[in-house]
Amino acid sequence: MNKVFMTGYYQGVIEVAPASLSAAKTEELAITMTIQHLRHAGVSVSTIHDFLVLDIHANERLINKYINDNAAELEAAQAKLLSSAF
Repeated sequence: MNKVFMTGYYQGVIEVAPASLSAAKTEELAITMTIQHLRHAGVSVSTIHDFLVLDIHANERLINKYINDNAAELEAAQAKLLSSAF
């Protein structure tokens, strides 16, 4: 998976997130969705971590919070974030 695609996915989540989410919550949503998407695509956890930290410069605390979560846990976190927007 190339970095252009991975960056585009992350940026796409940022752009379509509900406007009522704070910047911090939007970043958290983008992190959880990107981790889930890339893990589903077979990208290694270490590659996802390095991409989010080194290339995206996302919040490392949030990355570490979610990087080892399974799909159900990531979906629950995303649902909680999205429900706070409405």
